[in-house]
Amino acid sequence: MHNINEELFTEITPEQAETVEGGKRIDILTIRSIQSAADSDRSDEVFFVINGQRQNFGNPISLLTRGVANAGISANFNGSARVTLFDKDGNNQAAADSLGSFSASQDGTKTVRVSGSGSTYELTFRVGN
Repeated sequence: MHNINEELFTEITPEQAETVEGGKRIDILTIRSIQSAADSDRSDEVFFVINGQRQNFGNPISLLTRGVANAGISANFNGSARVTLFDKDGNNQAAADSLGSFSASQDGTKTVRVSGSGSTYELTFRVGN
């Protein structure tokens, strides 16, 4: 009987547990700059915070006005995902400029526009299980 229990149960990560419990996943697919103006050089170094968790702070996406990039940002969540964009200034989040935010909870692919600190961005994202 002891061997059966070991075969039936395995350890899973917190992210896997959210999926098992009915959690969702948000994938930020693309980011397009309508206007990059948070910095005087007209280039923003964008990082994302999803539900309080920094996603790409160490590797921000550099965008000039009219630039487009594949974001490649994903996070698991329950309820709704609060996504905030920041322009990285220095090595701490407190110095970063907010570029806007949005919330998502419904399944599907959507495009939203966010603005802040003189910049405007369009993001395409997907929510699913």
